[in-house]
Amino acid sequence: MSAVRSTAREAFSREAVTERLKQLLGELLEMEPSDLDDEVPLSAFGIDSMTSAVLVSGVEKWCGAQLESAGALGSLTLTEVADEVVALLRPLPERN
Repeated sequence: MSAVRSTAREAFSREAVTERLKQLLGELLEMEPSDLDDEVPLSAFGIDSMTSAVLVSGVEKWCGAQLESAGALGSLTLTEVADEVVALLRPLPERN
């Protein structure tokens, strides 16, 4: 991985990722991002398997994270998805 990519990964905070997820999901569901509660399961907003797949694809295009929870997104909150993205983007420790 290049140094630029590693540095960019370090810049992803839970808050920044949550806001980007709100934007992506808001576009998909034709809702205002401000209407999406971070702590409500995505299923409450009407997310289905098709919407989940598009959201997962959008996240991957945006930051390169490949969500492992893709099949269970409806049961997760935006905060939980953001935590997964941040964990996936956390820099790996240097090997000696």
